[in-house]
Amino acid sequence: MKKEELIAKGLTEDQAKAVLDIHAEEMKGFVPKERLDEVSGKLKEANATIDTLKKDNADNAELQKQVGEYKNKVAQLETNAANIQKTYALREKLKEAGATDADYIIYKQGGLEKFSFDKDGNPIGVDDLLKPLKASSPHLFKVDNPGGYNPAGGSAPPATNPFAKDTWNLTEQGKIFREDPARARQLAAAAGEKL
Repeated sequence: MKKEELIAKGLTEDQAKAVLDIHAEEMKGFVPKERLDEVSGKLKEANATIDTLKKDNADNAELQKQVGEYKNKVAQLETNAANIQKTYALREKLKEAGATDADYIIYKQGGLEKFSFDKDGNPIGVDDLLKPLKASSPHLFKVDNPGGYNPAGGSAPPATNPFAKDTWNLTEQGKIFREDPARARQLAAAAGEKL
């Protein structure tokens, strides 16, 4: 029933609205038979499921136990993943500080738990921790140029010129001449010699 149909039958707009309001109020509790049968069927099915679950209580307990075990495994995996992330961040920070063996330093400090991390898993306070370690165990850290010796450089000038009168060294002269003849000529010229 629509408002326009009631007006077409001779009712005023206010009367049609009042009739529709009364009709709607009366229909609130009305459930069609088809819908009632459907709801009743679903209710019977739900009650049967509840009865089955009550009978299979032992199975439910086993399922709950398995769910608990899986939750524990997931929590453990999340913890392991966070620790791996922290370990890599700490290794990187130690290498930036000049550590030659970051894993050994982590081990000697008592493990990952002995270091502090921020909420994002980045290490904090590493420099303060490394200061005493650098003093007590300098062999664990890189040295920029130990004693002026740089074997990879190969062309660094010797501390003395083997062609000069005061530091004349025939062995060094021959070595320099074999490795770098142009350099040997430069050193000889600087000492006033000609090759």
